[in-house]
Amino acid sequence: MWGNDYKRLQNSDFKKGYDVAKAQKQYPTIKGLTWHRHPFYSFFLPLDWHRFAWPDDRQGEIYGPDPHDPFTTFSISLTDLGTWVTPDDLVIEAEGFFDAIAQLPAAWIGTREQKVAGQMLELEARYVYSDAGKTRKCWTRVFYTVTRQITMTAQGSTPETYDYWLPIFFEAMMTANIHSEKSSIELWK
Repeated sequence: MWGNDYKRLQNSDFKKGYDVAKAQKQYPTIKGLTWHRHPFYSFFLPLDWHRFAWPDDRQGEIYGPDPHDPFTTFSISLTDLGTWVTPDDLVIEAEGFFDAIAQLPAAWIGTREQKVAGQMLELEARYVYSDAGKTRKCWTRVFYTVTRQITMTAQGSTPETYDYWLPIFFEAMMTANIHSEKSSIELWK
């Protein structure tokens, strides 16, 4: 086995002067994480990310690593639907969510999921689309609980930027909690 591996190495890009350091994936460096708390949701994000205002009167938050790049963000929007959402609503909510993404210019949905957890509905999609001639890469999770729709979106200004920040987006998405009252870190003790 070693002989075949050695031959492959001899014929590989390493022998041709391939720069291993450039080939290794670069990961973001952060100073630490902070726990963002809201009465209906919470999540971890880097301490030094900047907060942006929604361009409309939407409830929620937008954060990003660079104040000069408003397209690389982790955002949360909160909407009170004015009506109770139940597990019976999963199919219609999922259809509307995935159809809305498919309507985006040059949209391509890579993954899609839908599930019910207790009384909460969860929809998720990872996709790309075109925005003013630029390709954006996104990951959106939508939660329906009681009368609320909570939408969390991680977006990169380019697919490469999204991929670079994906470990941080993953941290925010997967530490997210949806709740009815302000939570505390003690939930995990």
